[in-house]
Amino acid sequence: MANSQSQLIGMTVKSKRMPDWLVNGIAAVFNRAFGFTQFNKLYDSLPEHDEMGLSEAFLKKLNINLTVSGVDLSSYPTQGPVIVMANHPYGLLDGFTIDYLLTRLRSDVFLMGFYALGQIPEYASRLILVDPLKKRSRQSLNIKSWRKSFRFVSGGGALIVFPAGAVSHYQRDKKAVLDAEWNAHIATLARKCEATVLPIYVHGHNSWLFQLSGLISPKLQNLFIFKELPKMKNRKLEVTLGEAMPAEKWSDIKDDKELIQYFRQTVEALGKSEA
Repeated sequence: MANSQSQLIGMTVKSKRMPDWLVNGIAAVFNRAFGFTQFNKLYDSLPEHDEMGLSEAFLKKLNINLTVSGVDLSSYPTQGPVIVMANHPYGLLDGFTIDYLLTRLRSDVFLMGFYALGQIPEYASRLILVDPLKKRSRQSLNIKSWRKSFRFVSGGGALIVFPAGAVSHYQRDKKAVLDAEWNAHIATLARKCEATVLPIYVHGHNSWLFQLSGLISPKLQNLFIFKELPKMKNRKLEVTLGEAMPAEKWSDIKDDKELIQYFRQTVEALGKSEA
């Protein structure tokens, strides 16, 4: 159950020259501007839930009208090593939605996600935290996370991954909102674990104001991800499930860069289908 008046996500401002009231005021402005305050309030208002029910609680609170097409969810394996690969159009909502779907099948579900999400208690034990910006100060975090991912998946777990590592953004040269380049390390992980890959496509994208912020600065855009979530309230979300891909279906592709492109093309092909 969510705790009252939680301050899970937020920015802090430090200054020895300014009085505390001014420092706190500046922090409050930034936290509201980037949506952290709104996210914390949303978390506090969630309906009662257990640890595995957090994603469903978010979807219910936002009153998301979820439409699922493609193969039947029940066709996905309920045990054994699995890696879900999906595009990343919204950010937080993508993780909530796919986690909700997969945990209806099995309880051994982990997510690979942005390190800041580790502040959410219900996700703490099920998150493999990474820093997609690859800051030197968090290099050890990423190394530990890859090792943890291998142990978990090779041990028979199901891992949800967004190989782009960042939310989809507007690309001028292609005149479309698309994922960034997918990380070939995900293909390496799938190969080493001999995992079944589940391709999933999430339709749509964040607001055009969000896309504009990315044209100004990708780092600035990352800060607005939390602010995008409440905008999805009472909206329809379409997801297409692709056929499970056991290792023998793609193991003949020996180059991991080529393999991750194969997985990406498979996912994006689902986006061309009617949801």
